Amino acid sequence: RYGMTLPGPVHALLREPMLHFLVLGVAIFLAYGFLSDPPATKEEAAMVIEITPAIRERLAAQFAATWGRAPSPEEMATLVDTAVREEVLYREALELGLDRDDTVLRQRMVLKMELIGEGLAASLQPTDAELADWYAENADRLAPPGRVAFEQVLLARPDDAGAVLSTLKAGGDPAALTAGSLLPTSLEASEPEIDGLFGRGFFASVLALPPGEWAGPVTSGYGSHLVRSRRSEIPPAPSLAEVRDKAVDLWRQDRAAALREAQYKDLRDRYEIRISTPDADG
Repeated sequence: RYGMTLPGPVHALLREPMLHFLVLGVAIFLAYGFLSDPPATKEEAAMVIEITPAIRERLAAQFAATWGRAPSPEEMATLVDTAVREEVLYREALELGLDRDDTVLRQRMVLKMELIGEGLAASLQPTDAELADWYAENADRLAPPGRVAFEQVLLARPDDAGAVLSTLKAGGDPAALTAGSLLPTSLEASEPEIDGLFGRGFFASVLALPPGEWAGPVTSGYGSHLVRSRRSEIPPAPSLAEVRDKAVDLWRQDRAAALREAQYKDLRDRYEIRISTPDADG
């Protein structure tokens, strides 16, 4: 009774649902602006690429290592421009996801992750007891390579082994019986040399043969061979004191491998691994 009487059109406007919706929207917008963080400044929002003094020193050191002198001011400016260009393009490439399907880049990044463990292992120093326990199980890795002297005949066909073996035992000439190849019929060499020529494991196969007798066949990367071992030499493993430095290096390598594996298992546990199986009908 004592309130202000609104004109008819205004009263009708205030009852309009669209006006209520508009007012509510403005209220929500203002409340969001009030409660949310203030907008970042232009400087804060910009992506920053900073060439620090340390980076400048690294660029200058790389230049000096290549040219044997310090860069001139103009050359230094070019180095900085190149570094900025590289960083810009690198960041944009990552933004576009160009690294995701690059096999070479993936492998390099995987390698860098694995090298983290090696960097830690390089600083480790085994105790005398740890090194002695390790050496007791790995002494053969530091032993001088064995040597063997032998003759060999490369078979044209594996099925020929019986006939050729009988001929050799009867005094046949190995050079006349071997299949055409550039392999020597008589050889004396170390394990790495023999396995490098015939394939991994050939040395061990020859070493296992009875000395002085033709036997086989022994398989290599070239085919099947009949072999007569003439003599062999397997040097004993040295004492730990003789090869301590090398033993420490190998111990660190083993520790690095163990750290890499532990790191991988820890990282892998963070993921849910889903491996699809081939379709039975595929």
